[in-house]
Amino acid sequence: MNAWLTQHAQALGLVLRRFKTNKLSTLLICLAIGVTLALPSILYAVLDSVNGLANNVKSESQISVFLALNHDEDAIASIKTALEKNTAIKNFKFVSKDDALSQLQAADANNDMLNSLEKNPLPDAFFIEPSKLDAESIESLKKDLSRMNGVEEVIVDGAWIKRLNYLLLLGKKAMLIIASLLAFALATVIGNTIRMQIVTQQAEIELSRLIGATKSFIRRPFLYAGALYGLIGGLFALIITCVVIMLFNQSLTPLATEYQTNFSLKLPNLFTWGATCFLALAVGLASAYLAMSKSLFKSIH
Repeated sequence: MNAWLTQHAQALGLVLRRFKTNKLSTLLICLAIGVTLALPSILYAVLDSVNGLANNVKSESQISVFLALNHDEDAIASIKTALEKNTAIKNFKFVSKDDALSQLQAADANNDMLNSLEKNPLPDAFFIEPSKLDAESIESLKKDLSRMNGVEEVIVDGAWIKRLNYLLLLGKKAMLIIASLLAFALATVIGNTIRMQIVTQQAEIELSRLIGATKSFIRRPFLYAGALYGLIGGLFALIITCVVIMLFNQSLTPLATEYQTNFSLKLPNLFTWGATCFLALAVGLASAYLAMSKSLFKSIH
């Protein structure tokens, strides 16, 4: 066990010494990887922030529940109690028909037609803010509301909610496609770098073979190099993402203030840091392994 750990420590130390000897080229390779990974990271931050903003939307996500004209006060009290107990409802507001008529009169400059009415034609209504905006939750809530005694009609701005969900879904798919393409580009960059190192260190590899070095011993430093390229590139990507988001938020703050909101893009959290670094390391390790399979052991055979 100690011998195994010693071999890995020696391989890691060899890679770090090579990185130190070629500081500029190593830095440029890691920066290229970082820029490549930064784009999907920024897209993820944008989608995550927009998704959070969508969950806070109030007026656009309201469900309008209109009561029957012949209902009584007991029906209103019963509906209020049911709405308070419904966990699918985040908030609701009751607007009486008299208040609705007053608001309509205040908004309409020509009240001749309204004044000519013998009685108020508007119904009492509840305006509900659902807890969730996905299509299934909205449809389920609509059915529950429609079954209540005294309810005449339930209107949902379903088109707006569907458009929102479709746009977010489209954004997520676009992010996955871009991330996959950039992962392929990342694998190409790291793979070509490892192949170049194999070419430049061909004499050292041949000497190791002559003195009896195993394939694992020869392969180990290149695997560590690929993993470190990916890891350092992932860290650079997250740093670039944080800088871009902070610069963007500085420009976004005045606009958000004009719309009386505190919307801003979220910085990567601890999970995002860990996931990005792990994926970058895994891609680097896999790229190095594939590069060696095509280049290193062909020369060994």
